[in-house]
Amino acid sequence: MIGVLLISHGKMASGMKDSVTMIVGEQDKFEALSLNPGQDINQLKTDLFNCTKSLDSGDGVLVFVDLYGASPYNASMQCVPQWHDFGMNVRVITGMSLPMVINAVCNRDSLSLQELTKECIESGHENIQDAIANIMHSNKSESEDDY
Repeated sequence: MIGVLLISHGKMASGMKDSVTMIVGEQDKFEALSLNPGQDINQLKTDLFNCTKSLDSGDGVLVFVDLYGASPYNASMQCVPQWHDFGMNVRVITGMSLPMVINAVCNRDSLSLQELTKECIESGHENIQDAIANIMHSNKSESEDDY
């Protein structure tokens, strides 16, 4: 089973974890870490590495971070040499969203880490929509079909 770790500024990651649990139920090898105000980035890096180590059952770990280039991302990237030294297979996806994380926990037993990473990114892209414009376009197309 691929482990899944969510990391964010503040409580976003824990809220996302709660939402996933509400929708698909309790999950094994699924954790959240938060960067809290005033927290040392080195402590986050240590917590992140230890957490990925505990989540890795041999199939790898998929880490979701909230923002590309921000502190949770930077802490993740600082772990890359350690993950490599320990022979761990870890991927980091930025711009985490609920559809991406649901996809990850629902498909992590049937896909490789590389396949799961790709699928989660595609899911994130597909779920970014201008809902009002879609409805207006759909209504316009229906009225054009009437003539």
